[in-house]
This record gives sequence, C-alpha cells and structure tokens, in this order.
Amino acid sequence: MLRKPDLYNKAILLRHRGFSYNEIVGHIPVAKSTISRWCSGISLTEEQKDRLIEKKRNTSLICGLRERATKSKKDAKVWAGGQINKLSNRNREQLLLVSGILLYWAEGASSEKNVEFTNTDPEIIKIIMEFFRKILKVPENKFRIMVRIGSEGDAREAEIYWSKVTGVPRENFHRVEILKLTQNSKSLKKHPYGICRIHVFDTSMSRKLLALIKEFSKKFALVA
Repeated sequence: MLRKPDLYNKAILLRHRGFSYNEIVGHIPVAKSTISRWCSGISLTEEQKDRLIEKKRNTSLICGLRERATKSKKDAKVWAGGQINKLSNRNREQLLLVSGILLYWAEGASSEKNVEFTNTDPEIIKIIMEFFRKILKVPENKFRIMVRIGSEGDAREAEIYWSKVTGVPRENFHRVEILKLTQNSKSLKKHPYGICRIHVFDTSMSRKLLALIKEFSKKFALVA
C-alpha cells in the first residue's frame, strides 16, 4: 500500500487535473472526507468545473434510466405472471399440443422421412420431449439423440447432461459430433453442453407433425 504522503500527493495531483472527490476516492484508498480536507484549497478551472457539472448531469440521467428500466422489468414480470396464470387454468394437454406445434414449426425439420428437432435450451427440449411422448405417443425406443459440441467441450459430460434432460438413455445416443469453432467463438461459453438434436426415424410421426402444423396454420395463421 502507498504511504500516507504518497496518498496525499496523488490526491493533490488528481485534484489539479480536475478530478471530483468521488473520482479520487476511486483511485486512492482513503475516505472522501479526507480527500475533501486535503484538496479544499485547490481551485478548479472553469473548464474543469464544466466537466464535473456535465458528469453529474449525465450520472443523474443514467440513474434515472436505470430506475425506469428496473421498474419496466418489474412491470413486465407482473404482467407476464398474470398472463401465465390465465393459461394455468386451461387444459394442460391442449397447451402442450399448441406449444409442441409452434416449437416444431419454428425449430423442427420439414422432412417427411423423420422427425428432427434441434435446440440448446434445456427447457425447450423438455417441452418438445413431453409433446412427443404425450401427444404424438412416440415409443421410447424410437428416440435417438445427437450431441453437437465444440472440440474444447466435454463430450461425455454433455451426453450425461442431455440424457437427464431428455430422459433418453445414453445407449440411444448417436456418436457425438465435434464442431470446429473459431478461436473467437463464444458458443461453448454460452452453451457449455453444446446442442441437442432429437431424431425419431418414423415416417408416420413426421407426417402427423407436418399435418398438425398445416391444419394449425390454416385455422390460426389468418392473413388480414
């Protein structure tokens, strides 16, 4: 740690440069009251005063924006909670049907030969697996899982993780696909367990899914 005289001299130097007391405290480990006492006799230039006034104004503006953002997030949470509570009173099977259709429509493959769904979000994977099991009645032995992960990731750990999420035993997993990521890629940091791809090699299941999506779009995706 700097000795007291060095702390004093550094504080004086920073004040002459136009630093505020709060800014000086950020550089020197002493109380603000001490800084105030040490620097009370130093006069700032008009330019330095203008900078501190502008900084204070900007700080107030930033604080106001943060407060509004916090309130907005709270309001959104309350509103969302109310909307979800309305849904909770509805038939879960109907909700699962709609959820599964929309998820597969957005993220699933459009092939008639097999069902294929890929995502990195475990909650989405859980929902689509429940949809496959309870709505489509996919037999357990039909599920196959492929994990895709960067070469720096832990493939075994990823398989264990997605096995727990999907409820599919590891013996029903395809060989892990190792991805060659660029040096600057943040994919592995963002998704440490990689990507989960669900396969169901069943033409009839795929046709049912595509038919569900088509009928749903005809009924609800109305063009004004």
